[in-house]
Parts: sequence; C-alpha cells; structure tokens
Amino acid sequence: MRLVIGFVFLLSPLVVYAQAKHYGDVSYAKPHDCSIITQQNPLNPYAYLFRNHCEQSDARYKQSVAKIMGRPQPSTKVLVVPAHGSSEAKRYGAACMGGLVMLRIKNGWEQALDGDRRYFACRVK
Repeated sequence: MRLVIGFVFLLSPLVVYAQAKHYGDVSYAKPHDCSIITQQNPLNPYAYLFRNHCEQSDARYKQSVAKIMGRPQPSTKVLVVPAHGSSEAKRYGAACMGGLVMLRIKNGWEQALDGDRRYFACRVK
C-alpha cells in the first residue's frame, strides 16, 4: 500500500510557481495614487486634505523602507508639474516623468532633489 501511495505522489503533477519578486522590490518612481480621493469626491471640501495626508503618509512609509534598504529616499512633498513633452514643460524646464520631477539641463535631464537630498515625487498638472 505504501508503495502505491509513493508511486502516486511521484506521478502526480507538482505545482510550479513563477519566479517571485526579489525581496525588497519597492516602486520608488510612482507615488501611490492618492489623487483618486479628490476625483471620487469632487464636492467634498476636505478631500484635498485627505489627499495630502495620503501622499505624506505614503512618502513616510517609502522613506522608512528606503532607509532600511539603503536606497534613495523620497521627499514628503508631491509637486504638481507639467507632463514630459508638453509645451509648459519645455518652457519651464521641469517635467514629470514616471512620477519623478526632472529638471532640464544642457545635455539631458536631472532629477530634482530637496534640501535633504531626497527626490521629489510629482503629479501631472
């Protein structure tokens, strides 16, 4: 009987899992979409306060994870910046690319940093 059960286990298909994400993979480029709070509640005068609170708590969480992992930390401020390729971005020399604020320099783009050397996250204008 044991031989039959052992043989069934050997012939039964094994469950195969896809390769999991690496430990500590955190999306630093895109901030958590807190703007949905204001989109779903346009008449609520407090929706902007809740959105700002959501963005700041998300930034603090990402700061703590980045500090533990030894990676660059985000700023607690989320800026409203024109989208990359728009006429406003060309005029001002600043654009929102993938959730990061980028500044135009002579040979390309440079990431905008605050006074504590933390990178700014952005929301498209």
